[in-house]
Amino acid sequence: MTEAAPQRLFRDEARTEAVQCPACGGPIALRGFGAIQRVVCPACGSLLRPEDSGALALIFRAARAHQPSVLPLHARGRLDGATWEIVGIAWRRILHPRWDWQEFLLYNPYRGYRYLTHSIQDGHWSLGQVIPGAPRVVDGERHAIEHRGRRYRHFSGADAHVTYAEGEFPWQVQVGDVAHIDDFVAPPRGISIEEVDGRDGVELTRTAMRHLDADEVWRAFERPDKPPRQKGVGMLAPNPWAEQSRPLWLSCLGLMIAWYFAVQYVAGRCSEREVFLATDLRFDSALAQEVTIGEPGAYTTVEVSFTAYPLDNSWAFAEVVLIPVDGEDAIGLGLEASSYHGFEDGESWFEGDRQVDRILGRVAGGRYLLQVTPERDTSSLDDPLGLGLSGFGPRSPDTYSLRLREDVWLTRYAALPVPVILGFPLLAWMLGRRRERKRWQNSDHAT
Repeated sequence: MTEAAPQRLFRDEARTEAVQCPACGGPIALRGFGAIQRVVCPACGSLLRPEDSGALALIFRAARAHQPSVLPLHARGRLDGATWEIVGIAWRRILHPRWDWQEFLLYNPYRGYRYLTHSIQDGHWSLGQVIPGAPRVVDGERHAIEHRGRRYRHFSGADAHVTYAEGEFPWQVQVGDVAHIDDFVAPPRGISIEEVDGRDGVELTRTAMRHLDADEVWRAFERPDKPPRQKGVGMLAPNPWAEQSRPLWLSCLGLMIAWYFAVQYVAGRCSEREVFLATDLRFDSALAQEVTIGEPGAYTTVEVSFTAYPLDNSWAFAEVVLIPVDGEDAIGLGLEASSYHGFEDGESWFEGDRQVDRILGRVAGGRYLLQVTPERDTSSLDDPLGLGLSGFGPRSPDTYSLRLREDVWLTRYAALPVPVILGFPLLAWMLGRRRERKRWQNSDHAT
């Protein structure tokens, strides 16, 4: 029994004369050598098959006009540190909803094939390479796969139709071919799984892709003018806000730690010295007393606290005035304490504060005359039966207390940097979410 001769991986060395299309006579230059299975004449669109002798055999005669693509056939460009030549161009289309793209087959004799894809609708580019084996389906998650430690989410799945082709291809291609394509994304990378019904069953091709910037493609192929404008957020377009999220949050953590120790340091340097304290003061008489605040020629913050008791469904008020002994600009403020409670519609409620604190900023140091004029709710004095609000008897306060402290720590100033520190990572997070929503509007899983 005679064994069949092994199939040659490469054709014989090309002859010196030009290879011509048997259908239209147009010149054809073959680049892909033995791996080529189908050649589509750029001039007339006829389907050809390369023979071992270097000639071309006519499979199907066609007559159609050449259609210019965004990159021309046989253009050369440098990507990923190697020079590639466009040996084949296929236009593909999804019908519902309509989506068109051009697929450029790149060839390098040392690195094989790559797939450069340009979306007509939004102008985005991607570069792909066939990968061996199958990605792993993620357990417990629908529409997700994993490859080399990266998780990819299903973006879309549809039937893609070949609407135009020219050049040479390592597979059999012709206008009208249909393949089902499922795209999984983890921007700026993705995996495309293409399913074709063949003679021997279903053929699966898995291609790992990555996003390319339009300017990078244009520079690589030394094209004139500017590339087609990109619109919206492409399927694999990177999300700069998401990429910056981690370093922003780490910076935020470092700033929060620095802020905490800074607050502790500044707060520890505040003396919070008590300037004045009086308790069991009566409401039927005003208070006047001289106090010394801070150091002459310096400024400080002063906290004034007013408390009335007992306070039950009633209110109390105090007008506090600081009159400088050696100056004319007096400082005045009103403090109102109140406490109300009741029972309504089966629920109890409470509102008000029995103690009121106010902060005076930038008080000049020196001697002051402290004047306090108190007032109180006298309704209970006119209601001896105690039939007050909601059936609860009000009780007017009998006494009050007043306290002044200087060089106090202002909590509001300590809290002011917090929204600024958190603002940048939160803003990046919101902008990143907004960009992702725009991306997924074009997917099968739009929300």
